[in-house]
Amino acid sequence: MFKKVSFYTVNIKKNLFSILLCMFIICLLIFSKSNISAAKNGLSLWANSVVPSLFPFFIAIELLNTTNVAQNLGKIFNKIMKPFFNVPRNWCLCFYYGVNKWLSYWRKNCYSI
Repeated sequence: MFKKVSFYTVNIKKNLFSILLCMFIICLLIFSKSNISAAKNGLSLWANSVVPSLFPFFIAIELLNTTNVAQNLGKIFNKIMKPFFNVPRNWCLCFYYGVNKWLSYWRKNCYSI
């Protein structure tokens, strides 16, 4: 006599990411003019300040890694790195970069005083 009706329910927890993604895309389409200008400003800022300042470090790190400096420093400083910092010996190069940057900053500031 009565027909069984089935309802489609949406599980919000399961589909929250999809719903937020769709809302984000809709907002991007609605406010596209201001988004395009902001994206252009952000990309030009990145290209004019971030890339030139970090590019020499990318090149230096890649050269040091391809010439196996990390492995050689790791062999030398393994006795220091393992007990004090509990890190693998190849991470010694990262530690050296950090110390070297801090010391150069310190030398620069002390020299300016």
